[in-house]
Amino acid sequence: MNNCFHILILLLFGIKAGSQTPDTIPPYLTCKTQLPVTISPTCLVTLFAVDLIDSVSDASMPVQLGIRRICTGSGFPVKDRLDFQPADIGLQRVELWAKDAAGNLSQCQTTVFVVDNMGSCDPGVTILYQTPLDAGIDSVFAQIAGENCLAESFEREVFVGTPSCCSSINVGYYSEFGVISPTPGYETAIVPRKNEQPLNGVTTFDLTLISKHILGLETLDSPYQIIAADANQDGKVTTFDIIVLRRLILGVTSELPNGKSWRFLPKNYVFPNPQDPFNPPFPEKIVVPHTADPLPGYFEFTGLKIGDVNFSAFPGG
Repeated sequence: MNNCFHILILLLFGIKAGSQTPDTIPPYLTCKTQLPVTISPTCLVTLFAVDLIDSVSDASMPVQLGIRRICTGSGFPVKDRLDFQPADIGLQRVELWAKDAAGNLSQCQTTVFVVDNMGSCDPGVTILYQTPLDAGIDSVFAQIAGENCLAESFEREVFVGTPSCCSSINVGYYSEFGVISPTPGYETAIVPRKNEQPLNGVTTFDLTLISKHILGLETLDSPYQIIAADANQDGKVTTFDIIVLRRLILGVTSELPNGKSWRFLPKNYVFPNPQDPFNPPFPEKIVVPHTADPLPGYFEFTGLKIGDVNFSAFPGG
């Protein structure tokens, strides 16, 4: 009898314990709609996750909050705040997360509109184009294109034109407020191009230097010179490059191959083999990964006038 009673008690306690199911319901979370944020005179503003949340509630308290820019991570964020600087001026999309005591997660997205009403901060993006002799290169287009982790894509062009005044101090600079893409989190590529004045800097003296290099009499001593000597842009310097340039000098043709008269590469690129800059192929763009946080705002390129191996081309037009 006693044994049966003990078994009955254990069964009743088991049923009661089994009825206490774990909490699997995520927190209720809603974000505020687009929020304007003004950069302070110190050119920095910090937003906490709670600043962007309209409401949050859950049965399992307390609720932990997190925030990050879209496409810059996965899972619950490690931060509960974000810093915005001049490079962020414009529309910025962010994720807000909530985690309850049981580990259940919720998230929502919203947009922050960062402005600089005082105009006191430096531009957020600067692109610099210079020759190997550090002269500024003007009249350069830069294609800025990319795609983020949500498969959203964008593309636009920016242009470095002729300075409006007599000063040449800003030749080769492009500056603007805002980031390089409309939304942080984009895998973005900056690709410069310039196809003006193909004969600029190209003379018979360049042909002589290229010929000596091919014959091994006097090799070009800079990877930039070797790249400039590759007139048909096939990754090697041959007599065919001399033919291409001679036809250009004689007026038989009016353009260089591939519709470009300049080539650009990141200024900080280090050639693994300076005597053969084509192997491996050198980059002709700067790529910003979608995980970059904060986004970089300064980009430098070295520009090479195709066919001009002694760097005599005028870079300002």
